[in-house]
Parts: sequence; structure tokens; C-alpha cells
Amino acid sequence: MKLRQPKWKTVEYSRTQIIRAGKTIKKDLFRDEQEREETRKIIDNWRAAHAFPLHIIYTHLRRFAKGNNNIIVAERLKRMNSIISKLKREPNMSLWTMQDLGGCRIIVPSIDDVYKYSKIYETSRKRHHRKKIYDYMETPKESGYRSYHVVYEYHSDSNDAYNNNMLIELQFRTQLQHLWATAVETMGLLTNQSLKSGQGSDDVKRFFALVSSLFAIKEKTTTVPCTPNNPVKIIQEIMELNVKNNYLAQLDGIKEIVAYEQNKLSRKSTYFVLLLNYVSRKLSVFTFKSSEFEEANQKYNELEEQKWCGNLDVVLVRVSKFSDLRKAYPNYFNDITTFTNIVRSYINGDTIP
Repeated sequence: MKLRQPKWKTVEYSRTQIIRAGKTIKKDLFRDEQEREETRKIIDNWRAAHAFPLHIIYTHLRRFAKGNNNIIVAERLKRMNSIISKLKREPNMSLWTMQDLGGCRIIVPSIDDVYKYSKIYETSRKRHHRKKIYDYMETPKESGYRSYHVVYEYHSDSNDAYNNNMLIELQFRTQLQHLWATAVETMGLLTNQSLKSGQGSDDVKRFFALVSSLFAIKEKTTTVPCTPNNPVKIIQEIMELNVKNNYLAQLDGIKEIVAYEQNKLSRKSTYFVLLLNYVSRKLSVFTFKSSEFEEANQKYNELEEQKWCGNLDVVLVRVSKFSDLRKAYPNYFNDITTFTNIVRSYINGDTIP
């Protein structure tokens, strides 16, 4: 029997149209509803066209993780609201040059593994051009975000269809860095604020910056700017903020009131659309086979349209199996017990960084 192949999207608009669509939605310069709809169609097509280059890079990275349960590789297409927020937040940002419309996340045990696997990929047999490196472990963001990002421009010698400024961002991070990042996203969903984009109270942002510095000391890397280098002082300040705001209790409590449901789950399912209602605390998981990218993307678009009508968060991701989905995106399952347990172990003096 002949296997069904995915129907990959190709770019249907010119560079000028894509740039104009980004500028239009950045400034909300719509003449009418028809122009708004056309603008979103252009943005979605440009995003969806990144799926094939993303698939090629993801498949290559998966080979490194084969047989190693300590490595997780996941891919995702950037959320529409995240695209729009980034365009509005960064004055010089262009839709045409946005480098993370397609992203691969590689989660490994240690700092050494981050550099090891990023080097393995860079020196492997590929044709993609490395454009930028962002070492947020050496120079963490003020928010506390730590990771290692490498941006590649997709290139194929045999097929020019996607040799069109297709940028894919690879995020290499340790398991500890991943725990921190997903805890931040979970708190963001709980408070309906994008903490990773700088929203939220000073206290909550300070709390996560301090925890990140504690994790950095544990991993023997650079601490977050404007935080102490002394772990005792860091733990003391974390304790004070937690007593004042009960952050750990909030994060513990959220997992107790989440229910999740999914449609038919096949062993061949690799694309997952996650829809989280952070008022009802209900997660819906829609699954698709590797050959059903078009259907997965249609579902993604349909749910993103609903997003404007309520407190919803939706994302389209790809992993090799369902158990990896929970590990790569625990914030959607509100499964962050490991994070709160580690922070408590520092507060209680059970662990010394």
C-alpha cells in the first residue's frame, strides 16, 4: 500500500506582500474586515510554508536522540498571537525576517550536552546556512531566560521551492532550563499575562529571575543580571517573595484543577494541536499523523480564530510520541511538580546549589 504523503504548503505571496502584511497588522491599519482577513491569510501562509523546512531539520535532529530517552526533540509553528505581539513589541521587527516562525526545541541533560549537540548538528551533513547564535547561558536575559539558540536559513540543492529566506530557530536547553521556562509559561497562563515578554508584576518577574540565577549556579554558568551571586542571599529573597505572594502554592494548585481530553490517539500520531482554556482549566488535545500536516494546520487556524473570543491558548507542535509531548510542553498539562519541588528543596535547605 502506498503511504500517504503530507501536503506541504508553499509560499503563495511575494516578499513585498509579506512585509506589507506584517506592517499592516503591527499598526492595525485595516481599511475593512476583508483586508484584515487577507492579511491574516498572508501571515498564515508564510508561517505554514515553514513547516517543510522545519520538518527536514526536525527529522535530522531526531537522529541524534534515537535510542536516548534523556533527549527530547520537538518542533512548533509560532502562534499567531505571538507573531503579532512580537511585531508590535519590537519596532524594527519584520515578518519577512522573523527568525522563529518555525522552531525546534532540543532538551538535553546538561550544559555540556547543549554545546555538544549543537556542534554535532553544525558539523553534520546539511546545506542550511547558520545565520546567528544567541548564547543566553553565557549572557542570560534579565527575565532569567537561559538557553542556546542557533538560527539557520534553510537551503536545499535539489529543491528551490523553500530556498526563500526560510529561517528556523533551534533552541538547545538543559532540563533545568526547560523546567524554569515552562514554569514561567504556566504562571503566565494562570495570570493571563505573557511573563516571558516582560508583562506581569515586578514581584513575579523578580521571583523567576532569582530562581533562574539559582539554577545557573547549580549549572556553573552566568547568573542573571541584577541578581545576587551568593546563593544564600538568592534563597532568602526567593523565600520572602514566596511568603508574600504564595507563588509555589499557586503553581501547585493549578495542576489539581486541570482536566484534559483528546481525540483518537494513534501510535502514528506526531502532530498535536493543544487548546488550553485557562479559565475552565481544560486542555483539549487534537492528534494527527505525520501525513496529516494540512489537516493539523487547518485545525490550528480554526482554533486560533476562536482564541479571540475567550481565554484560550493554542499551539501546533510535533514530537515523536505522546509521552514526549508532556515533557516538552508540561505547561499545557500543568505538570510542573518537579519545578516546585526543586525550589522548595532549596528553601528548606535540603539542597545546596
